[in-house]
Amino acid sequence: MATQGPQHNLNLYSPRLGYRVMRIQLLKLKKGISTKAERRFAEMLKDNHIPFRTKVIIEKREVDFIIGKYAIDIDGHEQDTDKNVLLVKAGYIPIHFSNNEVNEEIINDLKKLC
Repeated sequence: MATQGPQHNLNLYSPRLGYRVMRIQLLKLKKGISTKAERRFAEMLKDNHIPFRTKVIIEKREVDFIIGKYAIDIDGHEQDTDKNVLLVKAGYIPIHFSNNEVNEEIINDLKKLC
């Protein structure tokens, strides 16, 4: 089953609706299902008003975060090159951060990209 390409229209996120959407996304990141780094990253995105989706399935593979055209994985293991190829074919730009790389500097860089 093919998935639709990335949705680059951030107009869906009015200030009022955006907060609600981000809160719903945060609820997906429960302890035991997600890592501490993923939860910290999501909180930083919310605090900086960066719209995101989390735990998204693309081509039968789970992606930690979708921000615009960027598919972001936060993990402590090596990148999955097959998954990266699938993401590129689906129209996303894969980005990987280790758990230790999740900090405010990354958020500032994402603000510039979005």
